[in-house]
Amino acid sequence: MGETSIYRAELTSRLRSLTDDLSWAVRGLNDTEVHYRPATDEWTIHEHLSHLADMEREVYLPLLRWATVPEMLDPLDYNRRDWHERRYDPDETAQRLLEDLVRMRDEELVIFKQMGDSTWSRHRTDTRWGPLTCQWLAELMYRHALDHLQGIMALKQDLHLAALTPPPVVVGGYIGGRV
Repeated sequence: MGETSIYRAELTSRLRSLTDDLSWAVRGLNDTEVHYRPATDEWTIHEHLSHLADMEREVYLPLLRWATVPEMLDPLDYNRRDWHERRYDPDETAQRLLEDLVRMRDEELVIFKQMGDSTWSRHRTDTRWGPLTCQWLAELMYRHALDHLQGIMALKQDLHLAALTPPPVVVGGYIGGRV
């Protein structure tokens, strides 16, 4: 196995592990925790998951198909604001988002596994996305998911610390008796 094939196998293995890490990170969270927002301008865990699934569906998987099958259409441009205003569904369950993400990741990993080194390294310049290779795309997918995993873990830390914070002390007792 050549160096390119080894790198491809290692990177795709990391993509699989990172997807598993996302599932692990949100396992056991309830709906309130998944929708916890530390500030009005920050995302919830749900928004992180939804955006990841949307990017896989709208950009990465179509771009990977296009990069490997010449007859496929070049994916459309992506706008995060448009996703949030038009496609984001806060009522979709985190479990469903994860299932979609895993399903798409599995399809991507099959494509990566089946391609040869020449396809992995082929430099495409005939796209609105700029010059790219399948290797560049896999690295982008990994980095993007890793960024969102870090955001999710930061929110989990907030939730963990909040759960450990004792209730406020009330001097003189509660009005009306016990709580």
